[in-house]
Amino acid sequence: MIDCGSEAGSLAILLRDAKAGNLDAFEQIVKGHERTVLLTALRLLGRWEDAQDAAQEVFLRLHKYLQRFDDAREFAPWLYRVTVNVCRDLNARRRPDAELDALAVAPPDLAAGPDEQARSAEARRILQAALGRLSERERAAVVLRDLEGLSTREVAQVLGSTEATVRSHLSNARLKIMRLTERFRREES
Repeated sequence: MIDCGSEAGSLAILLRDAKAGNLDAFEQIVKGHERTVLLTALRLLGRWEDAQDAAQEVFLRLHKYLQRFDDAREFAPWLYRVTVNVCRDLNARRRPDAELDALAVAPPDLAAGPDEQARSAEARRILQAALGRLSERERAAVVLRDLEGLSTREVAQVLGSTEATVRSHLSNARLKIMRLTERFRREES
């Protein structure tokens, strides 16, 4: 989740300076948010190469449209919305048979032992495969709410929908993920 709360003042200054043409300020904004944008894109798209392309496009759009950003609003939801929109655009152009990266959901826990790492990698692979079978809206809702930790209200704002619609997408997506996870595990047994 993008955490701008504790550094809202410094972010506001960076945004103001970047809008005034200060490239160092813009670079600091990028550095402060690139990991979150990349991981969100990876979770939405499922492929590392696509996520890298998406992150690059997000920051190009951010630079191009930064003047349009309303300083009275929060930055994080706006950046998530740009990220989701870029991912939708890339998904529309992507090959329909593109395989998903197995470990796109969460990084491995390097402190865990080999057995736990293997189980965790398998769970991530199954979850990523299940995410790949959801509709774009369902996948975006799950990624933003369950993996990025946004509130339902924030997800609705990012997706440009109502909270009720987000809850519906989440409910449907979670049920599908549960069923697909059970099916994948049965097939592999």
